Amino acid sequence: MSKDSRDSARSVIQARFQDAVDRDVSGLAARYCQEQDLQTPEGFPAERLCIGSHPAVTRLVWQDFSPSWEEVVYVYDGTGAEQARYLNAKLSLTVLLAAAGDEPTPEVQAALGRAEHALYALWLAWAGYQATTTDALAFAVTEFEDAL
Repeated sequence: MSKDSRDSARSVIQARFQDAVDRDVSGLAARYCQEQDLQTPEGFPAERLCIGSHPAVTRLVWQDFSPSWEEVVYVYDGTGAEQARYLNAKLSLTVLLAAAGDEPTPEVQAALGRAEHALYALWLAWAGYQATTTDALAFAVTEFEDAL
């Protein structure tokens, strides 16, 4: 396999990643804030900060994301568990950020770290699954390259 073939396959997978996995959780976050009667430090209903927060929260989570292929291996059983963990972490971040009045409190920073970690775990599973289930992209994963 040539490096150009591998890099081409990888770029196809990377280009589709965010659009394929990221979802708007701001509505769920607003509902949770409302059900829990969460308030910002200024006393405003936290759900107001959730509505329309998707682009900002997504930028926050993805700003330092850098896909790495070193740990990607073939994945045969899908990415449902990793997708759920990522979206739950993003939901938690959205709620905590709204309740903190959009301030980067230690709790918000911890939630951001968990969301970034979940995103990276999702990347590993998603990239591996894409390479596994799409013959044209199988060149992207090199888990057996050193064994040859």
